Amino acid sequence: MNWTILNVSIPVYDLQKSKQFYDMLIGYNENQEILYQTLYKNEENIFFGNKGFGLRLFKPIPDLSISNHIQSRRSYITLLVDNLENIKEKLELKDIKFIYKKSDNELFKSLYVQEPSLNLIHLVENTSGFEDHLNGWSMGLDWGIHHMNLESLNVRESIHFFCDLLGMKEGQWVAPINKGDFSIDPSELAILPLSNNNRGLHVIKPDDGFGYRNNFAHNPSIAGHPAFTIKNLSNLTAKLDEEKILYSDAKVYAMPGFHQIYLYDNNANMLEINQAV
Repeated sequence: MNWTILNVSIPVYDLQKSKQFYDMLIGYNENQEILYQTLYKNEENIFFGNKGFGLRLFKPIPDLSISNHIQSRRSYITLLVDNLENIKEKLELKDIKFIYKKSDNELFKSLYVQEPSLNLIHLVENTSGFEDHLNGWSMGLDWGIHHMNLESLNVRESIHFFCDLLGMKEGQWVAPINKGDFSIDPSELAILPLSNNNRGLHVIKPDDGFGYRNNFAHNPSIAGHPAFTIKNLSNLTAKLDEEKILYSDAKVYAMPGFHQIYLYDNNANMLEINQAV
């Protein structure tokens, strides 16, 4: 199966204040073309990126006010795939519940499902979606989505779901020489790669000592997080210092050639920002 990251959806309390925060981090694109944004027309959204690729901020709706809809209180991933009908059939055979929709113009098919650790996964099919090679990593902007980190209480069960039912392929974690203090055992950390530099989906077992052992103020193994790659991390950390925003400077510790920092957004969502070095 062909797949790529379409966008990451992050729940926020105040859309405009959150827009200002993320504008500081990655920059807001005023000249966006409209394409996949139409999939989310029933929610309050702000998109960063282009054509719906990239980042989506959304304001959750009170759960008791909605029906035939599922929403996440955590950040979640949307994947562009090339064969949603095949996935749908496999889920039906396993009696796994999902929500399946078609867009009003019949251009897109869309499916929401929860993997075994209850992370919400959104799948979108566009029959011509892979022809222009645009994706969440390469939008023609100064940033892209490197990966989404998913917390899983049973990493192998989650990986089997992604591989057996969604048709993805597991890879092997590539660690730097001076690796930090964390496990890369496939039962505790696994990867569904889009490249040879750990880009894609990361699935990790929560480790309550992760932050403590690595001298971080943040624990990136808890609750999941998106990771954005930017071109100038030092400029960003200078802004964070000026605004007195706490961050953990992990340096190059988990992925070769990537300097990583962790922080919370203004809604207490965990984020990773990194730079290729």
